[in-house]
This record gives sequence, structure tokens and C-alpha cells, in this order.
Amino acid sequence: MSVSNSEKGLMTGSKAPMIDTVDIHEKEINLTDVLQDYRGLLIDFFRGAW
Repeated sequence: MSVSNSEKGLMTGSKAPMIDTVDIHEKEINLTDVLQDYRGLLIDFFRGAW
């Protein structure tokens, strides 16, 4: 059973959604495309304090 410490966000152990995003250099990233070239992907979620 997955547990979440927050009412927002992903549950522990859930799969990340296949999203389109932009990296810190404003380069477009599509997770489906990335996973065609690599076996896996690490996504680091963090909470900013700004």
C-alpha cells in the first residue's frame, strides 16, 4: 500500500506521469522520448522555500 505524507503530489511508489517539461537551460524534454534512449530516469522532486 502506498502512503503519502501530503494531500498533494505523487504517492510513494507511484509511477511518474509521462510529461513534457523544460530543463534549467530552457531545453524541451519529453519523458517518452528520453525513455526511448535510456533504460530509466531519475526525477528529483524538491520543495522550494521561495
